[in-house]
Amino acid sequence: MVGEFAAACKEAGIEIGLYLSPWDRHEKTYGDSPKYNEHFCNQLRELLTNYGPVSEVWFDGACGEGPNGKKQVYDWPMFNAVVRELAPNAVIFNGPDVRWVGNESGLARETEWSVVGVDTLEGLGYNLEAGGRVTGKDLGSLDLLKKSKYMVWYPAETDVSIRPGWFYHAAEDGKVKTVKQLLDIYYASVGRNSLLLLNLPPDRRGLIHQTDAAHLAEFGKIIRETFKTNLAAGSKVTVIGGSAEGTNKLLDGNWESAWSPGEGKTAATVEFDLGSPKTFNCVMVQEFIPKGQRVEDFSVEAWDGSAFKPIAKGTTIGYKRLIRFADTTAAKVRLNILKSRAAPLINEFGLLLQPQVNP
Repeated sequence: MVGEFAAACKEAGIEIGLYLSPWDRHEKTYGDSPKYNEHFCNQLRELLTNYGPVSEVWFDGACGEGPNGKKQVYDWPMFNAVVRELAPNAVIFNGPDVRWVGNESGLARETEWSVVGVDTLEGLGYNLEAGGRVTGKDLGSLDLLKKSKYMVWYPAETDVSIRPGWFYHAAEDGKVKTVKQLLDIYYASVGRNSLLLLNLPPDRRGLIHQTDAAHLAEFGKIIRETFKTNLAAGSKVTVIGGSAEGTNKLLDGNWESAWSPGEGKTAATVEFDLGSPKTFNCVMVQEFIPKGQRVEDFSVEAWDGSAFKPIAKGTTIGYKRLIRFADTTAAKVRLNILKSRAAPLINEFGLLLQPQVNP
């Protein structure tokens, strides 16, 4: 089955991620920690040797007692070492690379920091202690970082199923998430400095059920239509309270470029003259992540003909921040960086128009 899946992904040009749960309650050595950990590593070696290249290895933290009545103790450093050896470019979820966002509802935090505070560099994952486990509301505030022994770059991944559960059940064919729900999840995950992992369980035919596929196709169509045109492109850009050098980088669509108001400047306003009134209902802001995550507070305003009025506000930006609002028509828009931990580096700014979605 894994071989067929890997072949299908390669044929379609899709990178492969593999999920191996350590909680194998059918394995007789489970609970005998050294023996089971060796067994688990052998499984990892098979997966990472026969079906690669693998881009992500996904672990969960489920754990319990084995047939011997003893609780299994996982050797995470050993598991991670096997991945690093055989799939050095793979991202490890619930390991040293990517953390669980803390829920299975498809919601990242309103303030989602990729830099989090920890007191130990061992056992990163579900045991992350930062404000009370990985499910805590605050993982990266300055107050927490000051109290922590280490700071680590540990971005979140948001996992959620298109159905009520993770596996296919015919009784749930009428409970597939609607296109509107999928869009809400997208903006609350990808739009909040996280990545979205959407679960699509195959049915008993080994296929994605037609309802799931139809909803997913329409969801993808709307996303493509929304991001097809940046309505801010071609704007005349001016800066208040900072350097205007390099403002073209805000609209060039280049991941490798960024604008900054200047060294020591932690607040500034960027005004975009669109040239003519345009209608939009979503704003996109991205930071230049290779230099870290810096912005703590920002807002967006639109010119109503007599004054700039607020249309969106947020705290963190990170890799990508998306904020939706009612359809707004304006010829000028302002991005206000209100607070930043260092001189902000803004990679991209966008104004988007999401098409109407049927309930």
